[in-house]
Amino acid sequence: MKKLMEVLAIASLGVALTGCGNQSTQNSSNTTKTNSEASNNQNTTNNNTSSSESHHDSSLWNNQKNEQLASFMQKWGPTMHQSYEQYDGQNELKVSTGITYPDGLSKELVEGQSGLIGWAPSGKGDYEYNVVAIYNHDGTEPPLPNRITYFFAFHNGKPVVLVDQSNNGDPDCHPTTNTDLESNFERIANQ
Repeated sequence: MKKLMEVLAIASLGVALTGCGNQSTQNSSNTTKTNSEASNNQNTTNNNTSSSESHHDSSLWNNQKNEQLASFMQKWGPTMHQSYEQYDGQNELKVSTGITYPDGLSKELVEGQSGLIGWAPSGKGDYEYNVVAIYNHDGTEPPLPNRITYFFAFHNGKPVVLVDQSNNGDPDCHPTTNTDLESNFERIANQ
């Protein structure tokens, strides 16, 4: 418990020093940051999933990689004391703020800019950020509603993980600060 508190304190200090973290009690911003994203920087075990070799196709993402990401998220979420629901490619994913994905991507800002992100299951599409997977965790502790929504995407052909924790105003995502999540997505994407 003491070690967890030290990790959280260091992560919180890092967020405060970078100017990216707002206290969850502030209402002056349209995005309320919780310490969830900062605390997500804890390292989890990097489980290398053995996979059978498959033929290479022109897409950046496929069902096998999607299954590997789902397996990773099922293990990773509990280490954060969170559970994540995945957009399954067919049924809309509704988050606690009322937004549904993937349609909500049309309203999603990326660091304040509109029109940059969209659903592209192969990883190749007409967007700056071509989203191949969406995972959401709806928080249960005030202030409510709160959510952590991750967009696993390809930007200029390279894997990137964006996160949105906005709870009012325009949905706005930015690259995650969680290096564990980012490195595992990159590992899966590059297989």
